Order: sequence, then structure tokens, then C-alpha cells
Amino acid sequence: MKEAPVVIADNLDKLEQRLRLSYRFLRMRTVFRVGLRCTGLLYRLVELLISLVLGCGLTLPLHGLLMLRQGLTGKDVFQRKIIVGRRGKPLAVSTFAVAWPAVANLALLYPVVSGKIGLVGASMEEVATHRFGPESGYLLGSRPGIISLWYIRRSSNIGHEGRLATEWEYRFTKKPAADLFLLLRALPAWFFASRTRPIQGTIDLFGIKFANLTMVEAVALIDKMVATGHGSEACYFVNPDCLNKTFADGDYQEILAKAENVFPDGIGLTLACKLMGSPLKENVNGTDMLPYLCAMAAAKGYKLFLLGGRPGVAEVMADNITEKYTVTVAGTHHGFFHHEKENSAVLEVINASGADIVLVAFGAPLQEKWIAANRGRLQAGAVLGVGGLFDFYSGNTRRAPRWLREMGLEWLYRILQEPGRMWKRYVIGNPLFLFRVLRWKIGSRRN
Repeated sequence: MKEAPVVIADNLDKLEQRLRLSYRFLRMRTVFRVGLRCTGLLYRLVELLISLVLGCGLTLPLHGLLMLRQGLTGKDVFQRKIIVGRRGKPLAVSTFAVAWPAVANLALLYPVVSGKIGLVGASMEEVATHRFGPESGYLLGSRPGIISLWYIRRSSNIGHEGRLATEWEYRFTKKPAADLFLLLRALPAWFFASRTRPIQGTIDLFGIKFANLTMVEAVALIDKMVATGHGSEACYFVNPDCLNKTFADGDYQEILAKAENVFPDGIGLTLACKLMGSPLKENVNGTDMLPYLCAMAAAKGYKLFLLGGRPGVAEVMADNITEKYTVTVAGTHHGFFHHEKENSAVLEVINASGADIVLVAFGAPLQEKWIAANRGRLQAGAVLGVGGLFDFYSGNTRRAPRWLREMGLEWLYRILQEPGRMWKRYVIGNPLFLFRVLRWKIGSRRN
């Protein structure tokens, strides 16, 4: 048994160690808080500098011109609206009374300078349209901003998660450096953004009608195809390269022209529809659709069949999506089979699997031609032509980072990955596509 002085000494040593740890913790916390405060102040200085430069260069001259217009015509300089401010309090802001939203919003630099709103922040919503509820209460702690993550994703048509989920993502990733990076992505977003709201259910381009739907609506449509059980319905995804191919391949053009379910894929279609004055609701591409499709299939008990890719690729993808999305994959088969001699055997394998949805990844236009020729012999409710989807979800090809897709630069990432194969498709193909869109638009107006 230890003597009392020894016990007291041990306790004093332990107490001293605890005090040292507490002091170290307090010092680290103080340094961290000071660092955050300094970072916040630095960001505020950058925000003020940008606002003052833009304000002096654009806002003040425009303000002067609109005051001159008011003197000549009596039209108001500003239009006022009440938005949801920090902590849910109503906040009155004014935009310039002009038709172009990007120009009208230059007036918002005034409340940025005063600190009422930020250059970057939560998306601005008017009090009259905002839905207050418990799920959005935490989000109200952020200042609204002229630029928001939701604005950028909505402008590039990839905001498939919806506004609320995007706002939650912004709230949990909000940092001064992240806000500055968001600000850099605003210029491409402004370029892609449309001034008019999507109203058309279908859009006609080169005689091909594609559905103007959100991702959620497109997946619901596929669900309906499977649930009704009226035979296999075909779904095709078209991007600028696909539409360019229709000019040299009449059979491919005819298949797409007669198809009932064609979905727009890629930033090129977003630009094309903006040029035609018929903006898209969303970019409904197969790669972004797969997680939503798997979630729907898992909830409804539907089974998938993966047809295409090199030997072994579909199997790897099946393992990946089964583990990640808990969807049932009824079977797989590679795409390197003899389409004349082995086609019937492949169809028997698919039908025997009991699959409800078949994903065909042969690449365009081969997959569309195969689907059109064989859909009547398939028992699945829906069959989708998905191009290079299997390579992405098997890990053979890396997808462009989300921030690059938000800027509409996924094509650049693909060129850097495979320059020998992709440069012609994008460097020559994309400008050619936009030229054809303009020519189509002029011809449509004449008719």
C-alpha cells in the first residue's frame, strides 16, 4: 500500500497533466477560432472588392442610364421584392427594372456592399413562394446570395437532387474557399442559364422529338412502362454526336424520328434548346439517371439486365450497383457476340432471366438499331440504349468531377482522357452541331 505523500504526488502529477492538456486544447481552439475569423474577414474583403469593382464598372453606369430613362419615359428604375433573409426574416431588395435577369441583378450589388446579402450564399427565394418547414429551418442560417449552388446546377440542367437537397449540401460544405470557387463557376452558369421557363413537353430538333422532362419525371415514365406491361418500350438518349450521326445514317434518323421516348443528353442539347428559345427542364443523361433508376427499381422490385461492353465489364458493373444501390441484376451478357448467329440465344437468356428493364450498351447507333429490331421479342417492360454507361460504373472510365459538369466542361475532361478518340467528336462535332441547330432554327421560322 502506497504511503499518503506518494499518493498525493501521483494525483498532483495527473492533475498537472490534465491541466496541460486542457490548456493545449484551449490554445488550439483559440487559434482555430482566430483562424476562422481571419478567413471570414479576408473573404469579406474579397467580396467587397469584387462588388465595388463590378459596381463602379457596371451597376453605377447602368443606374445612371435608367435614371435618365425614368426622366424621359417615367419608367421605374427598380423593381422591389421581398426575399427570405437570414433566420427566415423578410428582407426587401431591389433589382433593376429591365427584362434581362442577369442585368437586373446588378442592383443586388448594393445590398452585398451593405452586408445584407452575399455574392455567394443560399439561393434567393421570395417570401411569397418559399415553403417554410422544419426541414428548411437549419438552412435559414446562411445569408442568401446572388450566386448559389442551386443556381449553378439549375443553369447547367444537372440539379437532379432538387433545390432543398442542394441547399443542404451547400450548408454543410460552406467555407470561404468553397464560396470563392463557386463564384468562379458563376460565369459558365450565367452563359447556360435561360431567360424563359421551360414550358414545352416535347422539343423538335432535326425532325426528332425528344421529351422535355426532369430526371424524376423520366424515371417515373420508365416505371410506368414496366408497370403497364404492354411489351418492351424503347428509350433512347441523344447527344450532339448522336444527332450529327443522323445526317449520315438515314436508318438511325428514322428510328429516332419514330421513337416515343427520346431523352436529351449533354450540355450541347442545353445550348441548342436555348438557341431555339425552347429551354430544357434538365439534362436527362443515362449516367446521371442510373442511381435514380436503381433506386426506383429497388423500391418496386424490378430486375435489371445488363447487355453490352467488353467481356467482364457488365459483371463488374453488376457487382458495383448491386452493392451500392441494392438493386437486383437478373443477368449480364457482353456486347461482343455475333449479331446474326447468336442473337436469338442472347434474347432467350434475357427473357429467361425475368428482367423488367434491359440496359443495352453497344454505342450509338448500333444499340438503337438492335433495340428497334428486337424490342418486339423482349419480355421486359423497358429497354434503354445507354452508350458508354457500363465503362463508367465498372470503373474502366472515370467520370468528370461534378464541378466540371456544372461548368459544362465534361467534354473537355473526356478529350483529356481519350484525345485520339474524342477530339474529333467534340472539337469538330460540337461546333458543327450548333451550326446545324442555327440552320434548323432559320429554316423552321421560314416555314
